[in-house]
Amino acid sequence: MKRLQENRIDLINKYLQSSKLDPELLPEILDHLACEAEECLWNGKPFEQIYKEITETADAQLLLNLSVDHKNLLAMEKSLNDIVFEGRNKLYGAYDLRKSYGQTIQRSVLMGVTLFLLMVMLPNLYARLVPEPKDSDIAYIVEAKPVDIKIEVPPVPPAAEKPAPAVKMVRSLPPVVLPDNQVEIENIPPTKEELETALPGQENISGIEDLDGIVPPTVPVANDKAIAAEVKPKSDEIFRIVEQAPEYRGGIAAMSAFLQKNLKYPSPAATAGIQGRVFVEFTVGTDGKIENVTAIKGIGFGCDEEAVRVVKLMQNWIPGKQSGAPVRVRFTLPIAFQLN
Repeated sequence: MKRLQENRIDLINKYLQSSKLDPELLPEILDHLACEAEECLWNGKPFEQIYKEITETADAQLLLNLSVDHKNLLAMEKSLNDIVFEGRNKLYGAYDLRKSYGQTIQRSVLMGVTLFLLMVMLPNLYARLVPEPKDSDIAYIVEAKPVDIKIEVPPVPPAAEKPAPAVKMVRSLPPVVLPDNQVEIENIPPTKEELETALPGQENISGIEDLDGIVPPTVPVANDKAIAAEVKPKSDEIFRIVEQAPEYRGGIAAMSAFLQKNLKYPSPAATAGIQGRVFVEFTVGTDGKIENVTAIKGIGFGCDEEAVRVVKLMQNWIPGKQSGAPVRVRFTLPIAFQLN
C-alpha cells in the first residue's frame, strides 16, 4: 500500500483542525482518513480527487456532529472527579485522594461497625463461655482440732543424805601368841563394863553410848504425787503450748457456722477452679481478742486475703490459760476452700 507523504497528511490535518474537531477525536479521524486516501492512491486515483472527496464526505457539519457525540460519550464515562479536575493537574496527589475517597470511607465504615459489634458482643460471649459460679457450687470445710498438751512434771531432786551417827567402839584386838620375850603388855582387852556401852573395834572412837537408839540410814523415795510450785507467767509472753488451749466461744460448731456465714469464695479462684486450704495464724489475747492475723500458707487467687479478713472479724474467743492465769497464745487455724 502506498504511503501518504507528510505534506499531504498535514493538509488533511489542517482541514480537520479548521473544522473545530474535538482534539481527543482528531488523531483517530486523521488516521481513518489517511488510510482511505492510501487505499484510493493504490487504486490509481490522484490525490487532488481524493482530497476533494474527503472534504465532500467529511464536511464541517459531519465533523461537528462527531465532536458533540464524542463529548457526550466522554461525559457519560467521566466521574465527578474527572469533571472537577478537567483541564487541571492530576499528578500532585489531590486527584488520587479524591478518587480513592469512596473506598476509604467504605473500609472505615466496615472497620467501625466491626469494632462496635465486637465491643457489644464480647461481654455476652465471655459470660456464655465463663459462667458465674453459683452459691450451690461453693462448699466450706472448717477444721479445728484440739491439741492435747501433756504437762511434764519435773523430777524431785533427791534429799541430801544425812551421815549416820557414829557408834562408840572400844579397841579390842584378837590375841596373838608370842614368845615371852616378845610379849608387850599393850593391848589390854576391854572390860565387861566397857563393852556394855560400846562395840569392839580397831580403835577407840568417842560416840553415842545408847546402842538401842542407833538406826541405819534410809534412802529417801521420791513422791509420785509431788506438785510443782506455780509460777505466774509474764503478761506479754506469747505461748505456743499451754495447759488450757484457747477456744472459740460456742465450740467448733459455732465457729463453723460463723465461717460459712461470713466467708465468700473469691471470684478469681472460683473461675480458675482453685481449691485447697489456707493456714491462718493469729494471737488470742488475754481478753479473747484476735491479734496479728497472717496467712502462713495459702493458695492465692484472693483466698488468702479472704481467710485473713474473716478471721479478723472473730471476737468471741476464750483465752488460753497457763498455771491458772490467762495468757496470750499463738493459734493456727486451717480454712478449706472447696468447689462442689
